[in-house]
Amino acid sequence: MTGDDAGVVTPEEGGMPSGGDDANAAADGANATDGGDAGLVVNPHPTISSWLGTNVAADLPRVDVMYQLSPFDTAAAQLDANGYPVAGASGKSSTDLGFILTTGTYKISYRGAGTLAVSGIGKLGGAWQTVNGEQRNTVQITGSPGNFGNFIVLAVTNAAGQTVQDVHLYYPGFDYDAPTTFLPQFLSILGPFRAMRFMDWEATNNSKLASWADRPTAAHFGHSAFGEPYEHIAELVNVTGKDCWITVPELATSDFITQFAQFMASHLDFTRIAAARAAAGFTTPFQLIVENSNETWNGGFSAKATFLAAANMNTALYTGKFTGTIEPTWQSNDSDLMKVAQVEADRLVKIGNAFRTAFDAVGHATAVAPVLSGWAAGAAYSDEGLSFIKANYGDPKKYVTYVAQAPYFGADDSLTGSLGTLFTALQANIASMDAMWFQDFVKLGAEYGVGVVAYEGGQSLSGTTNQPIKHLAQHDERMYEAYKAYLALWKKDFGSSLFMHFSLAGNPGTPENIYQYGFWGSIIGVLEDTTACEPNLPMLTGSETIASVVHHCPKYRALAEQVP
Repeated sequence: MTGDDAGVVTPEEGGMPSGGDDANAAADGANATDGGDAGLVVNPHPTISSWLGTNVAADLPRVDVMYQLSPFDTAAAQLDANGYPVAGASGKSSTDLGFILTTGTYKISYRGAGTLAVSGIGKLGGAWQTVNGEQRNTVQITGSPGNFGNFIVLAVTNAAGQTVQDVHLYYPGFDYDAPTTFLPQFLSILGPFRAMRFMDWEATNNSKLASWADRPTAAHFGHSAFGEPYEHIAELVNVTGKDCWITVPELATSDFITQFAQFMASHLDFTRIAAARAAAGFTTPFQLIVENSNETWNGGFSAKATFLAAANMNTALYTGKFTGTIEPTWQSNDSDLMKVAQVEADRLVKIGNAFRTAFDAVGHATAVAPVLSGWAAGAAYSDEGLSFIKANYGDPKKYVTYVAQAPYFGADDSLTGSLGTLFTALQANIASMDAMWFQDFVKLGAEYGVGVVAYEGGQSLSGTTNQPIKHLAQHDERMYEAYKAYLALWKKDFGSSLFMHFSLAGNPGTPENIYQYGFWGSIIGVLEDTTACEPNLPMLTGSETIASVVHHCPKYRALAEQVP
């Protein structure tokens, strides 16, 4: 299976677009690791789903908590390239993390002759000790789940000629210089999923990242507004062997795209990936799925305006005229929307070419799988993108492996007054998707010979109306049943096409008012015990307290049951 035809079943073959789980590839055990060691023995009892993935989000993904800290408040001119105050300068990092961090003893270290003090929810364990040129100490941290406003404060004081560098704050149970990047609990809950989408980790929505020099790096102190270090994205793929779905920022320059492609090609370790895939029982080749920004049709994000502005600078090419065949007309008659669809498709071809060139240089061009993401509410947007590629480049399936949608299910607020009416409404909404949304995408995939996948999906309850009922619903046995019906409908229409749930994990310490923006995690947090939260799901009455039911995980159970 190549990067050009992965997951394609043409209409002439009497089949349906099948995403990345192509039947021929599944039978081709020798190719299951995309050029990896042919001598690897593939686990005959897979521990991963053949078709289900997840958007990556987690409260505690790493051993080193430093990456979750806020930048120092030092003036930019007095910060070095890695975000630390330069010699003679001082600064504070104050981070509201009490609602995330567990109470316990953390280990902390730094290098340099400057002074590092800790306050707020953290208290140093005593005097600093010098070991192998590194300053070491412990920090007793007191967590405050359910409450914002509890900060951990790191203060750097540098006299002339002094610096503080290379700060690390290790989660309880891990030693200084821990070689492990990710918490084992995080890796464990990722276990059932075939693929990982890093849209949230890349902070894609409304991103201002344009220059490669400004990308987040592993050497930089604290959390970046541009997302997680790219080194950690690559390393998580190396560790797990899972398919990798990345997004390219809307403002990224051509140089950024080229360097991003080269970075991924050089930082992905295909030997480790092959070994991890064989151990997990993967029977399909590794894929690097590449997407142009996120939800470019969505006026709530800046990408739509960015791409429309680009279109209006070249209206001879980006005409806004619908040239496809699939409706709805409320999409196809919107010339601005069609312009955005044309720009998205044009840029995706260039992105895909850049990544295939970079991966060809390391012998893995077939791993690259460009995805044209669209609007679940109607296939016309994606149809116009594919039609534009056909008119300007040729056969779309040479440039696009997948078209994608995000078919969330939900309920009108008027039907959420009780758990009974809410779940009846959810089931009705799920049943309506077949005729209302899915069939046009089935037609689209068959017309162009490309796979149809989901870049996001799952329940979408949100808002303040009946919020306690909506929250209880996340832990009710009927949510498990809703997910089973939902996933069964997806498989009925799209077979084993890749479905990326949104998202992996929430944060159990989040204050209740924040849930008005959605209940997105499949499980409440990384530290949740799946062996305890999956069985014995309750059918709730609606009178229970949230705290009494949060350790039931019906969504995660329904997803985990999709193995293999």
